[in-house]
Amino acid sequence: MTLLGKSFSVIILILSLTFMVLALAVNASHRNWRDVVMGPTGLKAQIRTTESTNQQLRDTTERTRAALSREQAARRTALAALQTQLDQLESQLQNSESSVQQLEAQNTVLTQTDRSRAQQLEELTSETARLRDQIRKEQQDRDELFTQTLKLTNDMNKLRGIVQIQQDRNDQLMAQVTRYKEVTDAKGIDINEPIGGAPPDRNGTVLVINRPKKLVEVSIGYDDGLRKGHRLEVTRQGRYVGKLEVLKVEPDHSVAAILPDYSQGTIQENDRVDTTLD
Repeated sequence: MTLLGKSFSVIILILSLTFMVLALAVNASHRNWRDVVMGPTGLKAQIRTTESTNQQLRDTTERTRAALSREQAARRTALAALQTQLDQLESQLQNSESSVQQLEAQNTVLTQTDRSRAQQLEELTSETARLRDQIRKEQQDRDELFTQTLKLTNDMNKLRGIVQIQQDRNDQLMAQVTRYKEVTDAKGIDINEPIGGAPPDRNGTVLVINRPKKLVEVSIGYDDGLRKGHRLEVTRQGRYVGKLEVLKVEPDHSVAAILPDYSQGTIQENDRVDTTLD
């Protein structure tokens, strides 16, 4: 037998075994389909049960749909009412927002006004405190002035008494002076003439110097009690310079000669002249 014949023989054997297995399987799975379909629990009974259940479900669905339609209508009505309320509330909200904005603007203005008034209040409080201190000080000053016024009034009354006494004394002295004047005029006495020939204590300055003639002009004269022959001391910044002898006297100035024996320096204009030295 050739190789090809052997191959076909093996193939035929395998196919025979395969068909045998299939035949056994079909035989094992064989069922009575009439009983399966027409039995009490068969497919037909299940179909009738399913159809009854489906019909019940359809009825329930219809009722549910009707209820849903009624619910949807009620919901649409309620939604429309809610929409109307929402529109009203939105309108009220807009009005409230406008009112809030106005109130916020008013609040801002009031806040600024309150801040300004608070600042004014602080300034007024400070000013009031200052005025109180000033009033207190002025009251103290017024009390002190009142006390001083009382004291001065008392002193003034005392002074008035003294003035009255002095006035009476002055009247008496004036009467005496008038009498003395009448007596001196009658006797030909010059009251300006110095007693004992000594000049009064006066001082002046050197006005003009005539060096060739050794003469000077000084700023004191007859009205100051200076007379011909009086001697004057010359100093400069407290230092002794020399001595002068009056030769000619005028009411407001005099001419004097420089005494060389007493000279301790050169006499200059604006040097001080005194009738006596301390």
